[in-house]
Amino acid sequence: NSIGAEGATALSKNTTWINLQTLNLSINSIGDEGATALSKNTTWINLQTLDLIENSIDAEGATALSKNTTWINLQTLDLGYNSIGAEGATALSKNTTWINLQTLNLGGNSIGAEGATALSKNTTWINLQTLDLIENSIGDEGATALSKNTTWINLQTLTLEYNKIGNEGATALSKNTTWINLQTLDLRYNSIGAEGATALSKNPTWINLQTLNLVDNSIGDEGATALSKNTTWINLQTLNLSINSIGDEGATALSKNTTWINLQTLNLEYNKIGNEGATALSKNTTWPNNIEIIH
Repeated sequence: NSIGAEGATALSKNTTWINLQTLNLSINSIGDEGATALSKNTTWINLQTLDLIENSIDAEGATALSKNTTWINLQTLDLGYNSIGAEGATALSKNTTWINLQTLNLGGNSIGAEGATALSKNTTWINLQTLDLIENSIGDEGATALSKNTTWINLQTLTLEYNKIGNEGATALSKNTTWINLQTLDLRYNSIGAEGATALSKNPTWINLQTLNLVDNSIGDEGATALSKNTTWINLQTLNLSINSIGDEGATALSKNTTWINLQTLNLEYNKIGNEGATALSKNTTWPNNIEIIH
């Protein structure tokens, strides 16, 4: 639709929908004015999901939303692909009302390292399960800051693709000991090399990790070999290492892994694996018989 700021302001004045749980206003160009109006609503005490994707919301609107004290039951806030920047992320990080927040999507908002650092200092969202920061240029500095968070003990999914994260950031993330419930770590399209992959492989905390996505990094044979020696991820189901310059040496090393007994999908597309590596992979006896190996 195209309700704009005027429509959002009208909605914000509603006093009837006391049981409203989901409000989806994505792609409506409500802007800062509309977001600010919504933030002042005091009726929707049962609101659980607020979707404001692609609404031309800047730091001003995000700051207004952060000051809301009514939505005590908010579980999902989606602000993907707006323009809140570091200032908006910092304001959101200081909200102390949304103690039940489970999912926060700030993808494509240019929050940078400064915004990621602010978020990392949040101590309210103890129930946060999913954090999506895709395409935010947080870099090594932002990843390092996030790695130091000790509040999100229930975090299950962390999406950091397209964020200019290199070995330093990956190494910092690998040292996190708080996210004991982490199930999905998405680091696609970054700049992680063998050093970063080696660090990740040594993490002893993520025993519940089910999906690791490292598509289009530069881990090479050395990084693949390091990952193959991992003994922690006994619940790993999906490992995506496509576009990583892995050859027969790396594939052979992976084939010798004896830990990933629940692995269902191993994606090695667009690497440099020949017959030798493919044969080695086919001889693994640890992985389930119905595993899908793509190369």
